[in-house]
Amino acid sequence: MVRGRTDANPQERVEGILDAALRLLATHGIAGVSMRAVAREADVGLGLVNYYYTDKHSLVCAALQRIEEEDVALLDPVPGLDPREQLVAALKRVAEPALLTQEYLALRLQLWSLATAHPDFAAINARAHERYRARLTDLVREAQPSLSRAECRARAADVDVVQNGLWLSALLGVDRAAVRRALERTEAIALG
Repeated sequence: MVRGRTDANPQERVEGILDAALRLLATHGIAGVSMRAVAREADVGLGLVNYYYTDKHSLVCAALQRIEEEDVALLDPVPGLDPREQLVAALKRVAEPALLTQEYLALRLQLWSLATAHPDFAAINARAHERYRARLTDLVREAQPSLSRAECRARAADVDVVQNGLWLSALLGVDRAAVRRALERTEAIALG
């Protein structure tokens, strides 16, 4: 029996499988992710999941790497903005409505907890975190060229802590005023 979209190209199939794995992680944690469950959630055959991923471990690693790329993309430049505007735009992206949903925030919590489940997951999380902070450091440096690299790095670290706190607090319920204040605080840290 053929299941799911048969007209999807290989990249779309992989994305669908990763989407399914991430949905299962968000709702059931690592225990809820199996190759069968992912195939069912993605509406594809088990053989297709096994074709792209040798086991649950490789699938979860791929899902973590995808989130890493999405996190770093939050800091991508917007054409036509000066460095200060680039930084402010990047800081605001962590509070986009799609990132403040219960499902996404539950996923973030699960992804953070995966760092204790396996050294490979911890390494991916650590690399993602380092890449995010390094890019944020660069944005602060571009907006504040008079600051030392160390000061820019310290400000990026402080912003990261506030952003993660924003996400963790938003998981308990989105308080728009608190989100706005948190965003203002990140701007004050980065540009102050």
